[in-house]
Amino acid sequence: MRSRRVFTAALIAALLLSVMATGSVLAGDDKDFGIKKRVIVGTFVDKSDHHWYHGNDPGSGMADMLITALVKSGKFKVFERMALQELLDEKGLNESDLASPAIGPAQKLQIGDFMVKATITEFGYKEKKIGGSLAKGLLNKAGVTEYTARVAVDLRIINIGTSEIVLAESVDKSEKSRSLGVSTDEFSFGSENTFDEHVVGKATRKVINEIVEKVAKQTKDVPWTGLLIVADEFLFIDAGTELGIKPGMEFEIKRKDKEVKHPKTGKILKVIYTDIGTVKATEVEEGVTTCKVLSGSGFQSEDFVVLKKK
Repeated sequence: MRSRRVFTAALIAALLLSVMATGSVLAGDDKDFGIKKRVIVGTFVDKSDHHWYHGNDPGSGMADMLITALVKSGKFKVFERMALQELLDEKGLNESDLASPAIGPAQKLQIGDFMVKATITEFGYKEKKIGGSLAKGLLNKAGVTEYTARVAVDLRIINIGTSEIVLAESVDKSEKSRSLGVSTDEFSFGSENTFDEHVVGKATRKVINEIVEKVAKQTKDVPWTGLLIVADEFLFIDAGTELGIKPGMEFEIKRKDKEVKHPKTGKILKVIYTDIGTVKATEVEEGVTTCKVLSGSGFQSEDFVVLKKK
């Protein structure tokens, strides 16, 4: 009798473990059932006072750091600067066009989904003597030097399709140390190891990590938007495996109907879309996804493709 109860308990436990395992797999699939946002890292304008610093431009250095950090996060598709410039040249655009409401969203969405820009307002450190010591009855006036680094930026995150600034705030970080880590002559964005040893480098790294978190938070719940390509009876989306699109994903097809503009400023207040239909991804390759129609008709190239909410 006891052995039967033990067997029954073990069987129930095994079934529970099986259900839990199945649930975790499904949860994992659901979590991964998303699309990477394409983030453009724009210009970091340097307006800080750093007469002590003799290395590469902090603006380009921090922008490159952010590109690397966004890629390492695994959540975004980010272009290298040279590749981005080639793409902009190909489309006849420049960086400022990506934030301009005067440029059509269909043209801009061929480049990316969000752009990150910043102005560096602080990039430096201060020294402070924090006391001395008595040595053989004599005052040691040298004391200890404490270094306090502070790096601050005014951050902007822009929705490229709508030209809306979705986040505008300051990010500032400090770092204290009783050593600079390396001399200012050796400190430069060109050497990652040396850079991260310096007290200013550590504060800069904190700022970059904070920006990555803010980009992830601001873009997480925004539905991914792409463009439809119609070739005879075939339908394609202008993105594929590089963004994490998978077969079976469903997309709503929308077409811009009208723009509501402010009567004085001309600013676009709202864009009204018409629902055209729904498609499903059937074959996904690098840069392109083949779809089949689930509902609707009259699809046109450059209709907007929006990931359907589950």
